[in-house]
Amino acid sequence: MKAKFPEGYGKYKEYDFDNRISYDESCDSMYIYVAPPQGKVGAVLVYTDKERNMISIDTDEVNTQVGIEIIGVSKLIKKFNLKNIIKNN
Repeated sequence: MKAKFPEGYGKYKEYDFDNRISYDESCDSMYIYVAPPQGKVGAVLVYTDKERNMISIDTDEVNTQVGIEIIGVSKLIKKFNLKNIIKNN
């Protein structure tokens, strides 16, 4: 199914509706694109730790969730491994 582009899409070429998940191996970061912004974009910090791994949600001025950024993906996957959580119960 091909995504429908909002009016004005492509002006800045910042969002790719056909490739919603990007990963940058050099800094172990992932961005999951959710929706086009309806105004100015800001970030809400959801999680951070001492190793500078973090998860944030990008939202716009009308509270549309625009995307999710995860820095330190590999370390966070190991840290929150479901098998480790089950063993601790």
